[in-house]
Amino acid sequence: MKVSELQVQLHHPHHHQLQQQKQNKQNETAKMCRKIQLGVADHLSPPIPSNAADDCHKEDDGEEFLVPPLNFAMVDNGIFRSGFPEPANFSFLQTLGLRSIIYLCPEPYPEANMEFLKSNGIKLYQFGIEGRKEPFVNIPEDTIREALKVVLDVKNHPVLIHCKRGKHRTGCLVGCLRKLQKWCLSSVFDEYQRFAAAKARVSDQRFIELFDISSLKHLPMSFSCSKR
Repeated sequence: MKVSELQVQLHHPHHHQLQQQKQNKQNETAKMCRKIQLGVADHLSPPIPSNAADDCHKEDDGEEFLVPPLNFAMVDNGIFRSGFPEPANFSFLQTLGLRSIIYLCPEPYPEANMEFLKSNGIKLYQFGIEGRKEPFVNIPEDTIREALKVVLDVKNHPVLIHCKRGKHRTGCLVGCLRKLQKWCLSSVFDEYQRFAAAKARVSDQRFIELFDISSLKHLPMSFSCSKR
């Protein structure tokens, strides 16, 4: 027998044994990792009963969660802002005791929303402003001025101002209101940018800066906590 053949016969059983031990160790490690993963999953995500999906929006005592509309915030006493209210937001809006809603989009108000307004005695003021992207933005100053008159009339309070996302059109109207409240421009822009975030438009801020408030200064702002 040749030396090379003898070496193969001597080393082959040992090599096979090492390979088998290595495979067994990998299998044990895989089993252990799976146990750990299952344990973590069970801890973080306990099984949900089949009927829980229907109750996921309810509290333990059976009461529904109140879900504000997108980008909802209080602007001033009796004035709120948000994105477009969905049916899931109606219960929350009821808690505000709204008298009116200022809608800044040209599209017809959905039937479900109209039914909500009717059943809660809320008046709708629609000021259709096209929501176009730059550089094709043409914000109608007269429309903003008319919307501001509705905002400033306390008989319409509490009032909710909204467009689609509560960023640009709503931001412009609120920004012009802030000028009437004698906010400095840096604070007006800071508020606008908080809601618009990465979608902030220079044209919107330019519109706010140049907006003439002189014809509205005679209107009362007794609702405003900033009035002296």
